[in-house]
Amino acid sequence: MKLICMHCSKPFEGENTKFCSQGCRDSHIVALERKVREIVDSDTSHTKKFSQDY
Repeated sequence: MKLICMHCSKPFEGENTKFCSQGCRDSHIVALERKVREIVDSDTSHTKKFSQDY
């Protein structure tokens, strides 16, 4: 079955997978971690509350 990679958008053959390679999977995870870090860093009320809870 032809699938489209979530990271690079290239078509590839596979089943029940979202990435064409381990490298694309790892790059996607790094990109998500960076986005989450940026969101949390810019949302001061969330980080203040989170630091009080823990």
